[in-house]
Amino acid sequence: MYIPDQSQIFLWALGVIVALNLLLILLFVLFSKLSESRLKEIIRNIIFELDKITDDMENTEKHSKATQQISDLLGWQRIFIPMTLIGWVIDTEIATIRKIQQHMIAQNQIVMRQITLAQLNSLALQSKNALWSIAQDKERDVKLYLHWSAGHYGEFSSDHHLNIDQDGSIYITTNDLAIIKPHTCKRNAGAISISLACCYNATTDSLGDEPPTPCQIESMSQVVATLCNALDLTIDGYRVMTHAEAADNLDDLNPNYKDNGYPDGKYGPSASCNCWDLWFFPGATKGEGGNVLRGKAIWYQHHSLDV
Repeated sequence: MYIPDQSQIFLWALGVIVALNLLLILLFVLFSKLSESRLKEIIRNIIFELDKITDDMENTEKHSKATQQISDLLGWQRIFIPMTLIGWVIDTEIATIRKIQQHMIAQNQIVMRQITLAQLNSLALQSKNALWSIAQDKERDVKLYLHWSAGHYGEFSSDHHLNIDQDGSIYITTNDLAIIKPHTCKRNAGAISISLACCYNATTDSLGDEPPTPCQIESMSQVVATLCNALDLTIDGYRVMTHAEAADNLDDLNPNYKDNGYPDGKYGPSASCNCWDLWFFPGATKGEGGNVLRGKAIWYQHHSLDV
């Protein structure tokens, strides 16, 4: 059986790397140029799958297993390639995928801009298929998570898809609501985050000088109604949750929590109040924030909105 020499092994590996990188670049170029379509949805799903692969590959143990599996496969075909070279190929592909993801994020990170409910409805419809695809891959429905910033009025965060100011005006941070943002522990994929800009220096005894305003509460409820209508979501405690409720695992999702020092992995009002966004606010007693917001959203869902 013919066994390639070192130079042939190097050229073979180099060719694989170049081919894979060209394929990844082509995917990125297609994604950035295409308008919303079935093809763009397929490419987006491929990129999300690559994201999961890179998450696995960056874990040292999984990286080693993947390297060994590739080596065993090639060895079965009597092609012997050093483990170091295989690891180098994997690392190179991970680096390329990460660069593409950074470009995707940069493309979708836009200057914070104000939008109307009608514009939000259109954007939600454009992102609908991708959101559901990501959520169903996690074996759950699309979710909406409701936050406050714990900052000042008028201060917005790009960690959330939508920010709402004290006068109820709505600001968006992305052109694609399917973009995954770091808002709710273990629940970011296939989810949209909505945050009120308020509650600087708030405590569980006092919401301070910048509490949620009536305009913010009504606007958040309208945003929830608009998104649920566009995304075919039922407004209930499993699909629309405050951060306080999610932190207390009230949807029974418990998404692979490791021991975090709190009972049953919970870190909300029932355990530590580490996260208690919208647990209460003016007009909602402690523990009723989520119910009040969902009730208002259901009312708006059945009444005329500017969409």
